[in-house]
Amino acid sequence: MPKSVRLGIIRARHDTTVPVIPDPACIAMLMTGDHALLRFWEETTRGYLDFVDSTMFPWVDMTIGADTSRGAQARAAVDALRARFPNPPEWPGLNGLIVVTHPGRRTMPNPKAGQPGQPATVTQTFDGGSSGVDGLPVAVLPVMSSDLTFMCHEVGHGLGLDHTFGLDNNGTDWDPTDATIIVGQEYGSPYDLMSSATFAALFLGPGPFYSGQPTFTGPTVTDWPYAGAYGMGPHLARANLHLFMPDALAGRVAEASFPQPGAPVTARIVPASASNGTCLLALHPPGEPANGVGRVYVEYRVPAGWDAGMDPLGPSLSREGVVVHSIVDVANKGPRAWYRGSVPTESPDTDVAVAMTPLVVRAVAVDPERQWVDLSVTAGAAKAVEIVRGLQTDDVVGPVGEVQETTTPCGDTVRRGTFATSTTARLGVRSTGFGGSGEPVDPQPSIAWTVGGVPLSAPSGNVGVQADGTAFTLDYTIDPVMFELTLTSRGGERYETPAVVTVSGDGTTASATAVFTAQGWVEGIDPDDAQKFGDCLLRITQRFRRMPAPFRRPTPEPPWSDLATRRLAEEAWLRQAFRLIAEPPDLDATGRGALSRLLQVQAPPTAFIDALGEAAVDYSVPEADLTDWLRNPGFTPYPAFAQSLLLRLDSTRLKRPVFLDVIAFNYENSPGKPSPRLLEDVDTAVLEAAVVEGWNVRYGETASEFGELLA
Repeated sequence: MPKSVRLGIIRARHDTTVPVIPDPACIAMLMTGDHALLRFWEETTRGYLDFVDSTMFPWVDMTIGADTSRGAQARAAVDALRARFPNPPEWPGLNGLIVVTHPGRRTMPNPKAGQPGQPATVTQTFDGGSSGVDGLPVAVLPVMSSDLTFMCHEVGHGLGLDHTFGLDNNGTDWDPTDATIIVGQEYGSPYDLMSSATFAALFLGPGPFYSGQPTFTGPTVTDWPYAGAYGMGPHLARANLHLFMPDALAGRVAEASFPQPGAPVTARIVPASASNGTCLLALHPPGEPANGVGRVYVEYRVPAGWDAGMDPLGPSLSREGVVVHSIVDVANKGPRAWYRGSVPTESPDTDVAVAMTPLVVRAVAVDPERQWVDLSVTAGAAKAVEIVRGLQTDDVVGPVGEVQETTTPCGDTVRRGTFATSTTARLGVRSTGFGGSGEPVDPQPSIAWTVGGVPLSAPSGNVGVQADGTAFTLDYTIDPVMFELTLTSRGGERYETPAVVTVSGDGTTASATAVFTAQGWVEGIDPDDAQKFGDCLLRITQRFRRMPAPFRRPTPEPPWSDLATRRLAEEAWLRQAFRLIAEPPDLDATGRGALSRLLQVQAPPTAFIDALGEAAVDYSVPEADLTDWLRNPGFTPYPAFAQSLLLRLDSTRLKRPVFLDVIAFNYENSPGKPSPRLLEDVDTAVLEAAVVEGWNVRYGETASEFGELLA
């Protein structure tokens, strides 16, 4: 249920030589604009906070003396408003105040004037921040030094929220120019609006330095005088929102106890910027106290909405990914959200160990559209690494030998032949158990690649490998962030070679291996004629009411793990397509013939050889000869025989193999029978008799019926 909050906005000018800011600009910047101050709090709480009854008072002039503290500004603004309106009718029932101090700076004599290099005057910027007047919380916002992030942060204090903690940072060093360097954990989350003093930035001292930058520059507001006012974001961390306003996330939190060894907790969550869905995983420790200390929160942050400033790649600590906080009882403050690390989306590392707990949070899978992430939380995690295959392409570099012209069943001329290809494959890395504690200064695990046993020492170059006694050269690149390996073969070279990745850290290592397969060449339709084939396919399937998918090979093809797997996939595709031709009782001979010719044009001869082999039809001639016959349907009967046998055998097979070349010889030497070129020209009875004759000669038997030979 929404919570109504009434805020009073006092606009107080302390320099009457400066014009007041027009009402439309104030309304757009502070109240109802798409990127307004109050709009942020409505949206980051998903409508839980309602500011409908808030009031913007008319401009007043106030006097600011030597004391420019936030408390002095708040007091002066309230007094100036009461001097003009002794009893403002909107005052009763207010839950807090926003004081906009205009311009919020002034020129004054320089106390060091007369010293070498010192000007006569200096600009004094007023203090801004949270304060209180007459029992009401007040956010004091000097116009000429306040961006929207600062404004939202200070209003957050008035709404009852407090800072997040985490990484060492200089957020509490209020005078970075003096000799004293202060380092603390307050403001230590790179992902939370309430850490916006530094967003965990460490920029003083000996280093190493790091910083979070989750903000972005929003649209300008006409007539708002400060050009730097449009830095805005990020969202309030879901952990901090749940800690202080749990009702704001009602129905959007997945609750679970800490996992036991061997029993992981799993969940799918959506980004903090998503309007619907589970956006937070809350993990409760054994014996959790009422104040929630020890609880662990997991959320997902992507560059969207008020999180548009999230960095996909770095170097900012505020990177897109899975974010972990826990609840810590901070001395003199109470329970507070404490940043425990993140799992960036664009990272080979997939997990983070949650300090002060036995938990390891892992991002198992991320939606390519960044709409969700699947999580697994375990009690500890073994070190492991896997290779994830990415895009693989076989790019045609030119024809090999003669290119033949043939026609589709629709009469379109297409070219068919053998084409040399260059294979490019991307191999990604995902490691677990090397996640560390989430500290940016922790040593990161090292990642190394070898290809064909040769280490890859440079970010890019070429590597020589040996395969079956032959030397080949591969070009490669290694992504500097994700350590994804991209391999590219030279055109027309067919071979396989192993790629091994090794991840090392904490004195241990883990490795994974994948096979890079260079196809070298492909047989089939000229890629430039693919559209003609597709158009014909559509017309035939519309005519015979057959879905086109089974009769068209996938383009591009999936990244096969090796050549043998690719050949198996082609054979399985061909058998599936023939099964769909054989089954429908309403498909006449003309339709079957048309669809079979579509397959003949697409399928490589090896697919027919393998499919026939599965049905126990082998051959006694060299495979090269049979391959040549199968790719020439206009000159030999072998394509027609192969298709007819696959249709006749369907899901059955022969008890023992029979030679295809012997079957063809027997058929062509039958009395008065021509040599067929099309599937519909094959006489099934004569073909069965040719198989029986081949069986009897090969095995010295006297079978008389084709059915006797079936397994």
